[in-house]
Amino acid sequence: MTISETLRRATERLREAGVDSPDHDAEVLLRHVLGWSRARLIAAGATSFPSDRQVAYDSAVGERARRRPLQHLTGTQWFWKSEFIVTPEVLIPRPETELLVEAGLELLGGIQRPRIVDVGTGSGCIALALASERLDAEIHATEISESALSVARDNAKKLGLDGRVTFHLGDLLEPVRSLAGSVDLVVSNPPYVGAEELPTLAPEVRDHDPRIALVPPGDGEPLAIYRRLAPAAAEILRPNRCLAVEIGAGMLDDVRRTIESAGLRLRRVLPDAAGLSRSVIALRPIG
Repeated sequence: MTISETLRRATERLREAGVDSPDHDAEVLLRHVLGWSRARLIAAGATSFPSDRQVAYDSAVGERARRRPLQHLTGTQWFWKSEFIVTPEVLIPRPETELLVEAGLELLGGIQRPRIVDVGTGSGCIALALASERLDAEIHATEISESALSVARDNAKKLGLDGRVTFHLGDLLEPVRSLAGSVDLVVSNPPYVGAEELPTLAPEVRDHDPRIALVPPGDGEPLAIYRRLAPAAAEILRPNRCLAVEIGAGMLDDVRRTIESAGLRLRRVLPDAAGLSRSVIALRPIG
């Protein structure tokens, strides 16, 4: 069987399994198993599939057909401008979360040697993306999961950013309380999926992303994290500095009330590619 025929067969198997992008995923898995570039794959389409890689490819396609995330099979995910290590211990970085990086860079544009805290860093994607762009920044990242912190540290080494981010094990801003009143940006993609919403999510998310990164602890109430994070951010931020957080669909009004009750002021709302309110920027006022 040729490479093109093998690819078509795999694509059809993934399509029948309900995978959203079967052609893309079948090709990515093929290139991953063979270790080939896309150009080489296209050029070699009419040649026979390497027999010593057939079992590995069939196994990978089978796992994807069972809705195991593509990123868990390849072990990587692109975010911002870099390829990050991804494991089942961390939330798979999403394109919409790049809004937080973009907003953070804009907010810090006129600030020299800014101090940044990324809350719930997971894979470290936000903190490390900011570190790659702002070489003068002092960046801290907190995470309640020790296994997730290990992935974040591995990503720092992989990206040549080892030592650029200080990683802290602990809940929200508790590990960096000593920085009170001196931080220029608090940024976070916190867990905001309600416990009752979890069963409705795609199998790739529902069954494979770590629950701790999706659902707030306790009773799983979506606003729970914001009610704790907003007042903590108000204490740690300098006056006239910002908190930037990702939110879920339909949460804007409730999140606005939550941040305002913490003494912060809504500054901007950023829509994602689908036009949904996805990120909120809140300012700590002067005085």
